[in-house]
Amino acid sequence: MDYSLWDAHCHIGWFADPASVAREAAQRGLGMLGVTVEPREFLAIRPTLRDERGVMLAAGLHPWWVQDATDCDSLLDIICDLRFIGEIGLDASPRHQGSWDAQLSAFEQICKACADSSEVTAPKVLSIHAVRSASAVLDVLEATGAAERCRCVLHWFSGTTDELWRAAGLGCSFSLGENSMATRRGREYARILPIERILTETDLPEGRGAPATANTIVSSLTRAISDIAAVRGLATETVRQRVVENAIAIIC
Repeated sequence: MDYSLWDAHCHIGWFADPASVAREAAQRGLGMLGVTVEPREFLAIRPTLRDERGVMLAAGLHPWWVQDATDCDSLLDIICDLRFIGEIGLDASPRHQGSWDAQLSAFEQICKACADSSEVTAPKVLSIHAVRSASAVLDVLEATGAAERCRCVLHWFSGTTDELWRAAGLGCSFSLGENSMATRRGREYARILPIERILTETDLPEGRGAPATANTIVSSLTRAISDIAAVRGLATETVRQRVVENAIAIIC
């Protein structure tokens, strides 16, 4: 499939009709990594998307859904047979600090399992949440071997500049969307990152059952690409083509 756009982080399972969105996306040349927040969501929507072109469905365990270290057990049961993993990660914001120890334990186990089962010819692709926790996330990726053996993509990265360059040095890529580009830090990171490390994302939709279509994704990605092009002083088409090339390099 030839892609014209790529969404590196989309909650396709939260659309009212994921299969319809996937079919429309394929018709428009839109590829996407469809992330999930827990294994049962992945298992529930996988049959409906199995035959849809252009959607790489990822099994995840979002840190907001972690309350106990054993919450990752069902993901660990299926992780060896999967290539795409996400949304996973850590969140140390005040609302979620109470589950930090459980989050950390789960994330460590997931990353270790990903590293151990990742293949050289088809490395696992990880879409990672890191809110107020970038250093801890990078520590885990490094310690477990996931940074070396997997292709790690930091979603909506908001860490410090030092953490940004540490992540880049570990080989991470960064998915940027119109939400991150609406912040001063997001625009600065889009400006200074090596362009080969940049992907685009929507993180759509924000709520379950959203009456959205593939056009919603296309419109959001188009705005993000325009914003990235503006801060880098590049043509929009140049950025669009490069982002697609970056995505293909990661998923292939």
